[in-house]
Amino acid sequence: ATERQRWQWRRRCRRFDPWRSAIDDAGPTLSSLANDLLMSCYGPRFSVRIDTQAEVKSTGAQKETFDIVVLDADTDESKSVREMSGGERIWINEALTRAIALYQAQQSGQVYHTLFSDESDGALDPQKKEQFVRMKRRVLELGGYDREFFISHSPDVWPLADAVIHLGDDIVEAPAEQSREVA
Repeated sequence: ATERQRWQWRRRCRRFDPWRSAIDDAGPTLSSLANDLLMSCYGPRFSVRIDTQAEVKSTGAQKETFDIVVLDADTDESKSVREMSGGERIWINEALTRAIALYQAQQSGQVYHTLFSDESDGALDPQKKEQFVRMKRRVLELGGYDREFFISHSPDVWPLADAVIHLGDDIVEAPAEQSREVA
């Protein structure tokens, strides 16, 4: 190889970023998992796409970027998740967070039996909270998890769980453990 070829090779290697490559490789799987979760709880309204490249308008060349683009089937519009309302963003964020957990478990080969999550249903209306619990159940199914313990201060959600643990006022109630439970 000539000196020029060696120099070009070194330049190409410096541009290779394993993190970018990993994100590019994971994007379609993460989108697919998130879309499955969104469909299970919310129907066909939202679907997501992870963009890692964008076109430079002035030159037509591609540049590195990262954006989560959401298609809203009700309005037939696509927009960045950053432009969505707070309630809509909760759905997308929760679906993507759980998709990442599912993806990581699949990639690592590690078996996890239990999920834990903090309250994120507070801004949702009662109907949306029910749909949100359906998403949680779909995650249990896809990931082969036994249960999820989640914190909710919303009385609307409590009856939707398989078991409820009340803490406070010296009262602790916990029914017998059930398989595939959301508690």
